[in-house]
Amino acid sequence: MNTFKKLSLLLLLLVTFSCANDEFQSEQAVINTTDLKTTFGKSLSHALVAEKSVRNFLKVKALEKMNGDYDIPYSLVKHEKLSNGKTLEETLSSYFGGSDELKNIEAQLPLLTIFIPTLPENSFSADKWDTELEIPYVAIRLDDSNNVPIISPEGEEYLLDAELIPSYPVVVIKNNERLIHESQAGFKESKGTRILRSVNGGQYKFVDDIFDTELQIKSSAKDQRLVSSPDQKLIDAYQIYNSADGWHRDYVYYGIKPSSPNGQFSYDFQETVRYFNFVGDALATYRAISQNGDPSIKTGKKNSGWTDGTFEIRVNTLIQAQNGIGPNIPNSIYVSGANLFNVVYTVDQRGVWPFRYPYYIIQSVTAIAQYANLPIVNWDLKNYASTLRIDIEESDVTTVVSESFSETVKFAANFGIDASIFKKIGLKFGATLENTKTNVVTRSYTLNSQQLGTVVVNFADNVIISTTNLPLLGLRYNIREYTNNIYSISVEPKRVQ
Repeated sequence: MNTFKKLSLLLLLLVTFSCANDEFQSEQAVINTTDLKTTFGKSLSHALVAEKSVRNFLKVKALEKMNGDYDIPYSLVKHEKLSNGKTLEETLSSYFGGSDELKNIEAQLPLLTIFIPTLPENSFSADKWDTELEIPYVAIRLDDSNNVPIISPEGEEYLLDAELIPSYPVVVIKNNERLIHESQAGFKESKGTRILRSVNGGQYKFVDDIFDTELQIKSSAKDQRLVSSPDQKLIDAYQIYNSADGWHRDYVYYGIKPSSPNGQFSYDFQETVRYFNFVGDALATYRAISQNGDPSIKTGKKNSGWTDGTFEIRVNTLIQAQNGIGPNIPNSIYVSGANLFNVVYTVDQRGVWPFRYPYYIIQSVTAIAQYANLPIVNWDLKNYASTLRIDIEESDVTTVVSESFSETVKFAANFGIDASIFKKIGLKFGATLENTKTNVVTRSYTLNSQQLGTVVVNFADNVIISTTNLPLLGLRYNIREYTNNIYSISVEPKRVQ
């Protein structure tokens, strides 16, 4: 055999050994993860049987929905005290081979989570769990199989087929998919704002702020107040121009009103997408946007609910500038399937007794309104056109593509010096006719996304369009919405300073 053939054979053997070794290590990692979860699950099962305080604690923590789901990340709650006066870690340690074994599992599985599922027909959930009488089974979510190992309160072990859903109380041991640990790649790049720390110093972040319940509660509360009680300046603009000809945003941005028609621009407000909702046939919309790994509705034999993941509702705003280089401003809302659509099922019975089983069928789907804070621009007519173009898509692939086209828009020309200050002179477009320009602009969108259509927002549009007096609730302000046959959004000035 010549030297070249020997070298080729040696290289082939090295590559083969390397690949086999990688596969062995990968398989070994899965086995170790499964073994660790199973060990934790067996000990937790003993604790659930013997300790009512553990059952009570898990129910309370699940109902907090710290990541938007009924998840209890072990490392972030282990230091909290139970009704027995001990911490969760202290209580569970006695059901392990000591605290060292429990600490070892935690170190290797930093995202170890106890999940309380919601089972069909309201048979079991965190809300319905009677901790006095119900001792749940423990299920293990595997990394390499959809089948589920189950541990009964009596200590029996069996494998639940992937297509079956338990008809008895159960808690699930899994890794948390909505949190990321500092040891994982992508921790620094995570979109989560807050850093959470366990008592041993480990750092966690949410994969995205949409899963941070604390932030979402604060945001939702603020949005709800704004719907019922908008910023006072928006109310003043509505009252000023309810019986006079003029633009609400003239007052919001420039302080202009009929009695004082000149004003200096203020950066106190910024155009913001505050509300989004699907209109029309929600089931048809779901079918159109759910693809390429998006959340999907599970139906069929003993099966209902949503798969994991989130929809990305992407808002692209195009605004032309005086110099013709208008920015394309992208924003996104990330929403789980269960938070974007409400699904009602009908249950049919299939099969012949004693092998009959429930079969879940979609009866109806309705959309759930989303409150958001997606900033666009401080709308100064001196620099920007009098219209915003907003394109909405459900994004599946992060590759961004662009297309160029010509668009004709109007620019206000009534700006000048008044008392040594540069101001907008006059209501609306003033005595000076507006300038009309046609520019070549570029719109960006993501590859393979589902385009949901376009709306145009005018600077001249009223923000508050009417008021309504509701029994017991009092005066409410109706905010203008922009609607096509798929979605409706509100775009309004929001105070930012």
